Amino acid sequence: MKRSWKSLTILSLVLLLSLVLTGIASADVIRGKGWLHAEGAGVAVLRMSGHIKIEGHGTGVIYIYNFDELHAEGQGRRSDLRGGGVLFRGHEGTITATGERMLVRIVGGKIDFDARGKGTAYLRGRGTYETGGGSGDWAPDGFNIEVVEE
Repeated sequence: MKRSWKSLTILSLVLLLSLVLTGIASADVIRGKGWLHAEGAGVAVLRMSGHIKIEGHGTGVIYIYNFDELHAEGQGRRSDLRGGGVLFRGHEGTITATGERMLVRIVGGKIDFDARGKGTAYLRGRGTYETGGGSGDWAPDGFNIEVVEE
């Protein structure tokens, strides 16, 4: 049974990486000031220093790496990964992470997060975003939002 979960975790990570890497090179860039809120379906990749709050709705995969503090409330499967990463599958509840140069990847049909600080976010799929620099819709081909400090 443990081997099955380990294989599923590895498969989830491979799928997550393949979805994230497609289209990044051709992405548009939008600038926002200090914060970003996004809701949608697809892929979100955040490379941020600051604070991130994710609302899990029981579907999808959330991977968080290089955090200083991590707190998760709710239900779902959590796997602590080698190298300090954490993988959440089917999490329903709230996950908060704080740190410098965090990497957060979210794949699923209901993505909902708030980020404060500085860094970049890549959004691909369907949804909406709002930041200190404006608001808009996600793109099927993906785009980057650069979040700078206020």
